[in-house]
Amino acid sequence: MKIKNLLISNMLFASILFGQTNSDEAVVGNLSYLEIHPGKEASFEKAVSAHVKKYHGVDQWSQWGGKVVNGKRGGQYVVGSSGHTWTDYAERKTSKAHNDEWSAIVQRHVKGTSGSTFYVKDNEASYNDRYAPMWVTNIYYTKPGKLQTMQSILRKAAKVREKTKSDFSRGIYYNVSGGDQDGLIYEVSRMDDLSDMEGESPSIMDQWLKVHGQKDWDSMTDSWWGSFSKSETEVVQRIPGMNTPQE
Repeated sequence: MKIKNLLISNMLFASILFGQTNSDEAVVGNLSYLEIHPGKEASFEKAVSAHVKKYHGVDQWSQWGGKVVNGKRGGQYVVGSSGHTWTDYAERKTSKAHNDEWSAIVQRHVKGTSGSTFYVKDNEASYNDRYAPMWVTNIYYTKPGKLQTMQSILRKAAKVREKTKSDFSRGIYYNVSGGDQDGLIYEVSRMDDLSDMEGESPSIMDQWLKVHGQKDWDSMTDSWWGSFSKSETEVVQRIPGMNTPQE
């Protein structure tokens, strides 16, 4: 009952944010950061990879996982699932064998956890999002009442990239439960390697100026910088064995 009440609350938040009337319109996922006991990283990766192979195959509940390589959570692992609906979560059933095995992995290896965070993907603000071996995430702490301002800007940026035929790859996600606060924005830029940290070329500024001009750019940046109180950046390296294979 507690889990169902949480899911209902998250569904209501998402429906307000996206103007959805059908809960199955939302693309939902969850994630957790895991701090591993020193010296147990290799054992943890091996155990999770075996668990994923057994319980999270192509036709099973998907799982993804990687290691944070910088920032305040550098050295921690992040695991989660994605591409679901709220109904999927409400109706998900796991076996005792699955739960016991995962609990044993956590007990043997995990020093601390962030708990589970649920997020919703904004397809309109995302652009050319794809499966990638690594990604850089900018996490924005929105000011009260400013999430939708940033949402509008991110959606406009996606349209700019579409018009300029950018080859950039980005997913936009909103935290709807758990973590540091509700209303966090995750701006996830997919990368093939660290050289992609240099950013897109031409820059989003150059693309925006081409489509909308200087006055609109200046107005947008004023709104953007005034909409969040702080931000964080982290790079995550995907660990293949900890991920459901791609079809």
